[in-house]
Amino acid sequence: MPSDDLNRKLLTLLRVDARAKYTELGRSVHLSPPAVFERVKKLEKSGTILRYTVDLDPRLLELSLCAFVQIRILDDVTSEEVAERLTAYREVEECHSIAGEDCILAKVRTTDAAALNRLLLEMKKLPGVQRTLTTIVLSTHFERGIQP
Repeated sequence: MPSDDLNRKLLTLLRVDARAKYTELGRSVHLSPPAVFERVKKLEKSGTILRYTVDLDPRLLELSLCAFVQIRILDDVTSEEVAERLTAYREVEECHSIAGEDCILAKVRTTDAAALNRLLLEMKKLPGVQRTLTTIVLSTHFERGIQP
């Protein structure tokens, strides 16, 4: 729905601080607080704004090891079934169906290599999982969400 520059600017500001006051947002985009309120409500109603979240520092939560796990599944299960089972693991941050030999790509965060190993052993036991291939992240240069 960001059909104009004002909506894009509002979305950019909200990505930086989702708790920004309508008066602050209005000053930045030269609109009154009620006009900002109406625009934000329309962005929510259209589904452009899905939710308001908090970015957490994984290191402070002792989840400093990040890895990407490719999962190959057996022919008798769907990637949706395996993805549903992966929701039970709080370490799984993201889960995507992918093209190629492997069917699923999961982003996981754990406390250390031993915890990652335990998680991988659990994942391999899931019905329908044929094998996993893990890539450990050495450093993250940047992470960002969708840019309006």
